[in-house]
Amino acid sequence: MRNQVVLLCGLLLLLLLSVGACGHDASGMREHAAVPQVERDQPDDGVRVKGSTVVTRIHALIAQGKFAEAEALIAESSAAGLLSKSQAARLLERIAQLNTKLGDIPARLHRAKGFPSQLKDYTLYQIEKMLDGGDFSLATKAQLKEAAKLIKEQTRLMDKL
Repeated sequence: MRNQVVLLCGLLLLLLLSVGACGHDASGMREHAAVPQVERDQPDDGVRVKGSTVVTRIHALIAQGKFAEAEALIAESSAAGLLSKSQAARLLERIAQLNTKLGDIPARLHRAKGFPSQLKDYTLYQIEKMLDGGDFSLATKAQLKEAAKLIKEQTRLMDKL
């Protein structure tokens, strides 16, 4: 029994030392993991993008819903030349889309079949968080998906009407 306790303590100490010796911040790793691979602005050919750590940080802020901080970082990075104008524009468009409330979309789309009016005061970011978290207290999964689709694809849907 004593040998098992000593072995367990040794393994715990080894684990603590290995985590402590790591130069990475664990919270930063979680932020990075929250950013979907699809959304990262990394080229497919393996070339490192100038300012890629800035882009990763911006995506992490967006994933956390810290849009004001992300916008400020985009402005600073763009002014410093770490972000291209097109990259900055795409990131700002994404933030604007995530900040869009369902009630802010064109009135013609409000008449869509099954429009979830109870979500009109919620942003796309909040709706996506409900979907990701499985929170169906305000609306069904189908209604949440419909609301997200209406916000994301409003220009395409307006062309169809």
